Amino acid sequence: MNNKTTAEVWLKILIAAIVFACTVPFFVIFLRSFLEQSGRISAKAWYEVFLGTQEYLMRFWGSLILCLCITWGQIIVSVLAGYGFAKRSFPGRKILYFFLMIIMILPLQVTLVPNYLIMEKIHLLNTRLSLFLPAVFFPLGTMIITESFRAVPDDVLDAAKLDGCGDIQILRCIMIPLNKGSVVCAGLLSFLDAWNMVEQPVAFLKDFEKFPISVALAYASSSNLAVQMVCCILVVLPPLFLFLYFNKELVDGIVIGEKK
Repeated sequence: MNNKTTAEVWLKILIAAIVFACTVPFFVIFLRSFLEQSGRISAKAWYEVFLGTQEYLMRFWGSLILCLCITWGQIIVSVLAGYGFAKRSFPGRKILYFFLMIIMILPLQVTLVPNYLIMEKIHLLNTRLSLFLPAVFFPLGTMIITESFRAVPDDVLDAAKLDGCGDIQILRCIMIPLNKGSVVCAGLLSFLDAWNMVEQPVAFLKDFEKFPISVALAYASSSNLAVQMVCCILVVLPPLFLFLYFNKELVDGIVIGEKK
């Protein structure tokens, strides 16, 4: 066995060990969901979450709809802003883009107080709009799509304009199809960020009934660990499905700059 083959074997062992370490907690959660406090093995917790009561599924679907609205809103804002930064010239464009990068690297806690004051000023505290509006204008998606749009040759856009296409047609028929991976990547990151939000609901909402599942999970049947484990699996399902379904587009979006 030569050195190259030995290195490949050790690399595969290392990858297998990392995968094993990442998946073990999920197997533990799954197995623990069938173990009652009395020590008996039962599917009672699964029945309680999915059929026995509407509390968990109603909160799940409410959180899912909120996160999908945030995702679509951020995609629309990011596509329009990305097109403006990448293919339009206007005074102060570079300065605005620079400040956008600065805002992106700021911790969430830095912008939490200003967002709270704004939501209070426009009387949106304790409403789901207080979660929706700040999340829609998150700058990461705009930066991803801007850098992707810049890779499209200007000659393509000039030819489209000569054919009578407007900006909306150019976006719908040229820019978005050519940069589908980046748009999907921005959407997935937006959904994941919205699905895992904790600080914003705690700061902006007062009613427990309005809390998304990411926060309410901490209060889900605290006396019944099996139910909590089932709720953990329920929370994992949407991100897992999206990442598996859009795996190719996600990879393309991450390496789009290198590939182009």
